[in-house]
Amino acid sequence: MKRAFFYAVSSALLLSIMNAFVKMLGQGMPAAEITFFRGLIGTVAVLGYMGWHKIAFSSENRGMLVMRGVFGGLGNFLNFLALAYMQLADASILFQLSGIFVFIFSTYILKEPIPNGAGKWLWVILLAVIIMIKPWSYNDFHWYSLYAIGGALFAAAAYTTIRQISQSGHHSPYEIMFYFLVSMIVVGGIFMWQDFVWPDTRQWILILIIGGISVFAQFFLTGAFVATNAVVAQFLQYIGVFFNAFWGFMLFNEWLSWMTIAAGVLMFVASVMIGRLKEQHHVSRN
Repeated sequence: MKRAFFYAVSSALLLSIMNAFVKMLGQGMPAAEITFFRGLIGTVAVLGYMGWHKIAFSSENRGMLVMRGVFGGLGNFLNFLALAYMQLADASILFQLSGIFVFIFSTYILKEPIPNGAGKWLWVILLAVIIMIKPWSYNDFHWYSLYAIGGALFAAAAYTTIRQISQSGHHSPYEIMFYFLVSMIVVGGIFMWQDFVWPDTRQWILILIIGGISVFAQFFLTGAFVATNAVVAQFLQYIGVFFNAFWGFMLFNEWLSWMTIAAGVLMFVASVMIGRLKEQHHVSRN
């Protein structure tokens, strides 16, 4: 559990830093293009590392590895779209819905049992989401929040797939990362050609920073889901909301509304309680 905690918190910190740079870059570059370059840099780095350490690719579970990659690539693209147009904290809170989606997927796909008492906390999270997106007001409704929710859904599918793949015990985290990064190249390449912007010097620097940080973040993230229960690993990353809020305030002068704070607190408390119930149930079974 300690190793999973370290991996999850490390990935949350690195991803929050990456999100800040993505937001900077997203002001003048399409999200698809950022997705493409992140995948390209990461793929080169991972292949180089695997070649240097003679880490071989497995012939097993290739279908699942491809699914993990496609889900992750789509989720990353939608997240980048949301980051370009939303406050970092707002987008980050909605990204954490992936924990709820992981909970649902792990229950019905991985057959991990639902702990008693989890239902009421799911309703609390639904209330938090409604507060965040404000569907009752057309003027206040942020359409890009739907991209953040969609990104959370695809990310959860990817995380659940990682957990299922890891149960076979035959795949290196770097192999799992490789399929994800290649899928980012494909997804980004499909959507970027119509609005392609050739990067200037500043943008190239940001692209390289994003690519480098994302490799380490993805390693820690994959390690967290390999090391522990999928739901627990996802909820451990909730500290990323606070990291993102800090960068949003420091770098973009973003202030949180009371509704965002209320929604974030509700979602955080409910998510922690579900994770705690899940972990207690896991311990009691063993």
